[in-house]
Amino acid sequence: MKQRNSDLWTVLAIFGAYTVTLRLALGLDVVGALLGGLANTLPVVIFGWVVRRIVVRHLIGKPAVVQLLAHALLCAMFMLLSYWLLIVLLGFFFGAAPEGFVVRPFKSGGAAWQSLQNLTTYALIAAVSYLSAQSRTTPQPDVGEVACGSAGAGAATAGASDDAPCLEHVPEPTAPLRPQEPEARVDAALSRYFVKIGDELRPLDIESVVSIGGAGDYAEVTTLTAKHLVRVTLAEFANSLDPTRYVRVHRSWIVNTDRIARLEPAGGGRLLLHLETGQTISTSREGASLLRSRVL
Repeated sequence: MKQRNSDLWTVLAIFGAYTVTLRLALGLDVVGALLGGLANTLPVVIFGWVVRRIVVRHLIGKPAVVQLLAHALLCAMFMLLSYWLLIVLLGFFFGAAPEGFVVRPFKSGGAAWQSLQNLTTYALIAAVSYLSAQSRTTPQPDVGEVACGSAGAGAATAGASDDAPCLEHVPEPTAPLRPQEPEARVDAALSRYFVKIGDELRPLDIESVVSIGGAGDYAEVTTLTAKHLVRVTLAEFANSLDPTRYVRVHRSWIVNTDRIARLEPAGGGRLLLHLETGQTISTSREGASLLRSRVL
């Protein structure tokens, strides 16, 4: 709901900016400025929506070269299609007649300016797509979904996920139950993962993880030295990590309590966490309660 409200306000802001600009720059009347604003806004909304879906669903997590080539192609298509739809709408709004309407391309100067504007607009849409993917709450996995991090499913999933980042894990041998600890968990917490990037597997020491944030269908794992985007949900991470060290402080965040530099009240029963990487994360009330339970 918040995302939809934000998108709506963004569309209204773009429409308003175009309308006011055309009104002041070209001296159009109110109706003409509104129609011109609508003609300029519709291509951005339609093709911008398509670009964002492609970026979020198909590009995030791909190798850098693949993303670069895909963005070059998407940008060219966005510029051409946006320009085409704009001149069609302008012809329809301002040149309509009983026998039809005439589509007139811009002159060379106007076409160059419009191309630069479309290029800038594409760059902003792509940047916002990456930022929104990182800030969205990770949805719960569908029933029956087999995730790369599930025990016993790593090898099967790795072959089915093509080049998308995937995370396979190797469980530590389970220690036998001691008589004095009859309620101890049999499934010991995992201590090491292998991050799959393309066709390459790289070991990731889980103790070096500082935070794990939800990013759409992925999770962004931040260590002291790097970041990794992997196809594993926060719920799966929370079930496999050591609960004495890793706490889900928010529905979008898991933190390593060993890597918290300091914490402070944030109001409303929440806490503000300052991590060793310089990150600042706000907890939920429940997450703050879990952390406060560890205060001596």
